[in-house]
Amino acid sequence: MTIGVATDSTADLPPALVERYQPTMVPLVVNWDNQTFRDKIDLSTAEFYRRLRTSKSLPKTGAPSMAAFETAFREQLERHDAVVSVNLASGLSGTYEVARRAAESVDPQRIHVVDSTSVSIAISWLVEMAARLAEEGVAVNEIVARLEDARGRLRILALLETLEFLQRGGRIGRAAALAGTLLSVKPILSVRDGEVAPVERVRTMNSALRRLVELVVAMGPIEKLGVMDGDAPTNAAEVARQLQAHYPELTVDRGELGPVVGTHGGPGVVGVAVLLAR
Repeated sequence: MTIGVATDSTADLPPALVERYQPTMVPLVVNWDNQTFRDKIDLSTAEFYRRLRTSKSLPKTGAPSMAAFETAFREQLERHDAVVSVNLASGLSGTYEVARRAAESVDPQRIHVVDSTSVSIAISWLVEMAARLAEEGVAVNEIVARLEDARGRLRILALLETLEFLQRGGRIGRAAALAGTLLSVKPILSVRDGEVAPVERVRTMNSALRRLVELVVAMGPIEKLGVMDGDAPTNAAEVARQLQAHYPELTVDRGELGPVVGTHGGPGVVGVAVLLAR
């Protein structure tokens, strides 16, 4: 049996992973000034952040259509006996539910949709795990079980330049507890089990970058580590440097947050993804 892998555009897959395993990526959509863009296809990440910093209007994001997932799944089933689809946290988007309904429509016995409960690099780790296990000949039900085990050990911390974009997009939720004076604090949020929650707020960016690293180190033994950013390469590089000093035995993966995630976090986000050791 061969097993194909699918995901969505919030996974921030590294090029080497795409080249080796060729997962299918279904793009979410960005609606902006009466135009609809496919995430990372019609609107590059660099162009998105340039526009976001100056635009008076805020884009809105949407899940892929059911037809887009159906097409992706049918293409995978032409080449494989089964498909595992790893998708954006159901608590953050309707994408997982659309993928699940598409799987039911196409072939529910052969398509297995997994809620990553996370985003960005953390999804890409699950995609890589699924593809590697499939290559090793592991049965599809066992692959799903291992993904579900791993997702429980995923953690993300995100340092925002401002809460303005979460507030403007109506997604501030529990993070409102950190609002204060929006432009004078640097909020740190967590993403865990599909929920965004406030961690703390720090007055200056340099202090916040150091605090981000301290919070990661306090998590305990770590299996995988990644740093991602939304138009904040200098700050992300500094966080990666500090983390590498703490974990010289680990590779610190790097990723760039695309337009969909960037719409809600805004420019200047630095995030750290962690897969805790068992």
